[in-house]
Amino acid sequence: MKATKQAPKRRSKAPGRNPQAAMVPRSIQQNLDDLSRRILALLQEDGRRSFSSIARELKVSESAVRTRVAHLEEHEHLRFIAVIDPVQVGYMCWAMLGINVSSGASPDKLALEFSKNPKAIWVGVMGGKYDLMVETWTETPVELQQFLEQHCYANDKIAAVETMVGMRIYKWGAPQL
Repeated sequence: MKATKQAPKRRSKAPGRNPQAAMVPRSIQQNLDDLSRRILALLQEDGRRSFSSIARELKVSESAVRTRVAHLEEHEHLRFIAVIDPVQVGYMCWAMLGINVSSGASPDKLALEFSKNPKAIWVGVMGGKYDLMVETWTETPVELQQFLEQHCYANDKIAAVETMVGMRIYKWGAPQL
């Protein structure tokens, strides 16, 4: 029997690579080149970091960083926002609402409706137990009740809503690139 040489097995994880990178979808990883991923990783650490500081660390020009960030923003890979703790800024009541739409109602249309409401902080169409999730912040429990009455209980597009009142936030974050 003739012995054949086998190709070495490929490692599933590149050495030195961030283990949390597996949390970022492959489609995004493939659409972003190494420089874009490195810029995004630095901005995730400190979103206020200057382009010149990023450029120095990555050994590229400041204009390359500025152009790349503008491209990432334009193509919706990057959005700069300030994340605040609702309780620390006076919203004493915050909740996630698990919503099921009525038969014949569109989760997408209902999501767009909630998206126009300034008290709806986060809105997403879901797969699973709920058709829609809405995060809302109010200054008092009475305001939360009013929000539910006006926008959920009185809405014939909503079959059911489960209110999950937040108690304490332990982590906010995003996948590391």
